[in-house]
Amino acid sequence: MRTQRHRRGNNAVEFVLTLPIWIGVVASIIDFGWLFYHQAALDASANLGCRAGALIDPGDQDQYIAQVQTRATDVMQTALVDLGGGECPTCTVYAYTVGAPPARSLRCEATRPIQPLVGLFMDDRLLHSKQIARLEWQREAAPE
Repeated sequence: MRTQRHRRGNNAVEFVLTLPIWIGVVASIIDFGWLFYHQAALDASANLGCRAGALIDPGDQDQYIAQVQTRATDVMQTALVDLGGGECPTCTVYAYTVGAPPARSLRCEATRPIQPLVGLFMDDRLLHSKQIARLEWQREAAPE
């Protein structure tokens, strides 16, 4: 008759051997989730800013084009605070027009540096987002 060997401690050894792998998986999930959260907030802020700026009338001869750009940057900054989890003094936002009527568009760009929460597999990064929205009002610019 065979006697069964006792397997005392095998589970503990297997747990200790696989623990670093599981810690790495959890750390990467946390860091990449943090990265995707901030990228989504950045994309949403650029989108909202461009949409808000594109609705403003640039006026005859582009007399109100500065208001278009100001509206877009203000909305982007507000959205970054609301969606991105608070004030971001190192974030930058830009809005400028590209093209000529009837296809003139507003281009909005936003950048944000982020630091990973765990930092096991990822370093500090600079996230960037771009959005282009066609201006609702298409008027000829001033002749040069």
